[in-house]
Amino acid sequence: MTENAKTLKFEQFGSAKDDCMSVEMTRAAHQPGTALVYRTHFSTHAPELRRKAAEQFSAWLGSKGLPITADSLLHGASAETVATDGTQRTARGSTATFVDRGRQRELRAVALRLTERFRDGSVWTTSLTVATPVVAEQGTLFTDPAREPQQLFELTPDTTLWPEQPWVWLDLEHLPADGSPIRPGSPRLVRDLLATVEGTDGALPLTSDVLDITENHVNELRGWLFDTTRRVPVIVFTPDPAHPDAQERFANRLARDVAGVAVVVRLVDVAAASAFSRSVGPHLQVYGGAMRTYLPGLQPNEPFPKRHRVLSAATMRALGPRAANAVRDQVLSLSTRRTPPSSYPMVQLLLARKSAHRRRTEGLQPARRPTSHQPALIDVQPEQATLPGLDERLPGDQDITLTPSVATHEANVALRTVLGAAGVDLSAVLPTTPRSNTQSVEAEHRALQQVVLGLASSARSAAADLAQDSMLTSKLAESEETNTLLYAEIEVLSDQLREQQKSVSEVESLRFEREFAELELTEAEREADRLRARIRWLETELAKSGQHVFGVESPKDSLPDPPASVADAIEFAPIHLPYLELGDTAQTAADLDVHPQGERWAIKIWQALVALNDYARARSTGAWSNSFHAWCQAPPPGSAAIPTTWVALKESETTDTMPKLRTARTFEVPIAVDPSGMVYMAPHIKIQQGGSPCPRIHFHDDAGGQTGKVYVGYIGDHLPTANFA
Repeated sequence: MTENAKTLKFEQFGSAKDDCMSVEMTRAAHQPGTALVYRTHFSTHAPELRRKAAEQFSAWLGSKGLPITADSLLHGASAETVATDGTQRTARGSTATFVDRGRQRELRAVALRLTERFRDGSVWTTSLTVATPVVAEQGTLFTDPAREPQQLFELTPDTTLWPEQPWVWLDLEHLPADGSPIRPGSPRLVRDLLATVEGTDGALPLTSDVLDITENHVNELRGWLFDTTRRVPVIVFTPDPAHPDAQERFANRLARDVAGVAVVVRLVDVAAASAFSRSVGPHLQVYGGAMRTYLPGLQPNEPFPKRHRVLSAATMRALGPRAANAVRDQVLSLSTRRTPPSSYPMVQLLLARKSAHRRRTEGLQPARRPTSHQPALIDVQPEQATLPGLDERLPGDQDITLTPSVATHEANVALRTVLGAAGVDLSAVLPTTPRSNTQSVEAEHRALQQVVLGLASSARSAAADLAQDSMLTSKLAESEETNTLLYAEIEVLSDQLREQQKSVSEVESLRFEREFAELELTEAEREADRLRARIRWLETELAKSGQHVFGVESPKDSLPDPPASVADAIEFAPIHLPYLELGDTAQTAADLDVHPQGERWAIKIWQALVALNDYARARSTGAWSNSFHAWCQAPPPGSAAIPTTWVALKESETTDTMPKLRTARTFEVPIAVDPSGMVYMAPHIKIQQGGSPCPRIHFHDDAGGQTGKVYVGYIGDHLPTANFA
């Protein structure tokens, strides 16, 4: 027993509780509230894959204080331990083999599982499934009778479902005690497996290390990016001469956290970065110390380049240590959307049916023979439904013929001896002596005969009951086996249904986002058309007064072009917006940059900040005396504003009165604004109306007060509410 274990239980499969391992594993893996937080699927050509996976799983369990050997796991064993901190860990294993003799091939599978229940009520579940197809080179490969038997109910060896090459599938699920599930990064088990079996995703090698790319290896990197079979993102870092050490730490940490679900590469120098930019073209290039995530499905003539997000060096510096976490969470979220390979349901069913086969085999053991040293009166075999007649030999050394012609004292003594040796109570039958008359001897003989007849009747009845029980036991075993298989098939179908429902939910979410984006685009196009019409009218009016400005380039404005990232907007604000004061919000703002809509949010955030600055300038100088909402309804000529639908000057009553929610919206301000140095900032700007993330800007308006400024306390995802704390 390990030092950190209070109890350790080790048992073989075969009981009703632990037998159907794959069904129980699947059922337990989908407890209400459980969230899939990590999923990896990769191929490998490593020999002895099942054993290597079991060895790595065993070593991983040992590091957690749960010693169980790889051989035990491969023989369907389970182990359980309770650590000193109250954590309960349960590990189980199951293997199965299916032989398709018609095509001379074999499918081997193993399922390994660890469930960790912590004292706070949270549960972590790690499920590892390995499938290894084997094709015979000779027809005699599968003729060995010692090999595992075929399953009771024939699996359909559908060519489309049979795996083309060995694969490894690992799911990590989290049932939180409270709050939302967390994404801790890749499990150490995955990193150990990849170091042992060299997994690949298409042609892309999977590793937990950063791959350094020189100029000579750029073509190889390009091949990985445009590989149509690639299913994981590739994250490319360009050289950052100003902060090389910080970038190296960032890349190494990220590579470790996304092992198995993404690959991190680094262009080692300017020559490699230049060669890479020339190789992928200007629409897919990355430079200046930035990082770019190339999603699966990348095409040389990519129709949507912005889908492959760029994270600037400025954003990474603004995020600091949280940069790797932000990117990691996005990549891990993408990994959970992967659908299982087509052979996955077949492997699940194979494992479940092997458990059913084990249950049937162990449930039909022959009945035990009597172990007493005394001879049995009647030897009944389990399959017998009738008994021998009374004229047959009873267990013993003498022949006893039960007819009145041999009703002698000696025959009665012999019969008493046999019955007594069998443990029969003869106290009710009065014994005779050698001097007894013939009538007494015959009476004793008839009484002994009645005892034998009674015993025979009881034995015949017991044999009939035993035969009936044996038939019922056999039928019960068959029924339990059928139920087990039905449960297994139901769980396999339920898994497929869950995956389909998840896909439907994701499609519905994307549909909502698309509809919302279309509404925003329509509104933007309508506003742009209105502004173009106004420009034409103004140019016409100017021409009437002799000022011809049509075709003349506008003078450079003091404001920069809209920023490409939220981090850039935060950096630009102190330089170009003097009537705004931004609080400590750089990190929460930069978190938005890792999302596909980050650039669009950056533009809208910048528009909102410029409008707040123009409003504060006018309010502080006395040119405007109303609220920011009123400003946006009717902005003065030449002033920046945003749609009024973006602006909310108050929160709900629940948010205003609930201390936890109110505290989340309280931010620092100068003492000149409030003596406490903190202000509850209910006014906010809705950068996006719905979805997740749902960016918000919270501000405090002191433009008409002592400081004459607007204070922005928060830029980031929607703050907690009563329904989503």
